Order: sequence, then structure tokens, then C-alpha cells
Amino acid sequence: MTETPPTLRLWFMDWFGWMLDHNSVRDALDRTPFQEGRLPGLSIAVPLPFQLPCRPVLEKRVSMPRPFPEMEMQEFPPNRVVFFIPRTGTYLRSSPLGPEPVDFLAPKPGEWEIFFPMTVEMLRGLSLILKPNTVKLQDDAGNALPTPTLQQGFVLQFGDRNLPLFLNTTTLIQIGQIMPGAIAKIALTWDADAQPVNFTVSRETPTQSEIV
Repeated sequence: MTETPPTLRLWFMDWFGWMLDHNSVRDALDRTPFQEGRLPGLSIAVPLPFQLPCRPVLEKRVSMPRPFPEMEMQEFPPNRVVFFIPRTGTYLRSSPLGPEPVDFLAPKPGEWEIFFPMTVEMLRGLSLILKPNTVKLQDDAGNALPTPTLQQGFVLQFGDRNLPLFLNTTTLIQIGQIMPGAIAKIALTWDADAQPVNFTVSRETPTQSEIV
């Protein structure tokens, strides 16, 4: 009996902070706003150990018959990817313009062709950060960060400070794993050329059912 090789399941954010998704009505790739606590209807399985380039397997939550073209997932440092279509020599892109929200026709990778891969723990961590009054982030001087907003380019905006998500993948996982009422130490990397800054993260004890 052949054993199934281990895989890692990922979800993908586009340049605009939306998620790569599946439209089950049209049976086509789509893009939907990031929603706290919601998993998009499209995930991608990649072999372990996760190494790039690789051939991803796109999986629809609602099973539909239309096949996806064969793709190669390539690295776009740091911690981002593009999807190359070998048959056409083009790239997958997610765009707010044009007749299709997601297509396979980009001649080269630019901003709209870049995607940020996230595990379910990273998605949970991002959901907790964006939900008001859920987690508190304080530096060593006791200064608390405001609730951020999600911006273009895979960035969280805390007031006048921008935090690149792709430089804080481990931290997103740590926040996603913190239990209600718990406190943990994390490090935030604000810039690729700067040293990480230590913060304390605390998660509020919920008064009603959590969404994540």
C-alpha cells in the first residue's frame, strides 16, 4: 500500500490584502476580502519539506470539475511567491480591474502577481491582531500599539508605523497559538535592515464565543 507523502496546506493573500479564493458558482478562481476567522474556499497543498520552486496542488472546498492549469510556485523573496504557468509562459495575477478578478495572463511578475502564503496558524494570528480588543501588543517601555489596519503590499499599519507581514511569519504563528488570558514575548521586525523589537503580547479573555 502506497503511503501518501506529507503536505503543507497554505492559503494566499494578494497584493491588495484580499485572499485567493474559489467562486463555486462560476467554478473559477476569485479574490475575496480578508475576513477574520474565515478560511477561503481555496487552499493549496505543497509537499514537505516545503521548498521552492514546487508544483502546487490547488484544492477547492466545494468540489467542482473545472481543472486548473499546471503551475509552478516560485520564490519572491522574502517569504512571498509567484505562480508561473509553464504552458503559456505567463503568471497568475489578482487584480481589482479587468473582466476577471484572477487570471493567468500576466507577462511578468509585478505587484499584482505576488502572493503571501499563510498557514492556518498565521491566518489565526492575523485575525486576532485585526480584531479590536482581542490582543494587546506592548513594547518594553509599556507603550501599546493601536489596533492595526491591513494595507496593500502585505502590510499592517499601526498608526504611523508599518509592519510587513512577510518579515513576521514566525510571529504571526506565535500570536495565533496564544491562548485567551495568556501572555507571551514576541519580536516584531519593522524593516528588513533593522533588528527585531521585543514586544509583549497578551490575549484578552473572551466574554463570548471567539470567531477563531
